[in-house]
Amino acid sequence: MSKSKTPEAEKAAREVVNRHVRQGDMRRADANRIMRDGLPIILNGYAQARIKGKPEAAITADLEAALAEARQRQATARTATRRRMALLDVFTAEFAIAAWEGVRRDLANHLAANA
Repeated sequence: MSKSKTPEAEKAAREVVNRHVRQGDMRRADANRIMRDGLPIILNGYAQARIKGKPEAAITADLEAALAEARQRQATARTATRRRMALLDVFTAEFAIAAWEGVRRDLANHLAANA
């Protein structure tokens, strides 16, 4: 098995996933699947955004806006289905923010090691 190129991103995303498992919002099998399948998709999206020239500050602002919007939907949800859908949106936004912060730490570590 090869060594991960984004250990900080994986660690940060795993912390978010584990918190939701502990709270009972998610099963361990789903959490493992999200880490295996979802994290690479998110990391690829960040890479594509940076390749296209999107500034880090803009990515951060977009992610924080998505989290705020998801929390607003969660607060105003009236039915159980809407609350569950809003919870998934909040989880997704938290997961994406944690992964993005981890990617930024990974990049800083890489630049410091190769300076």
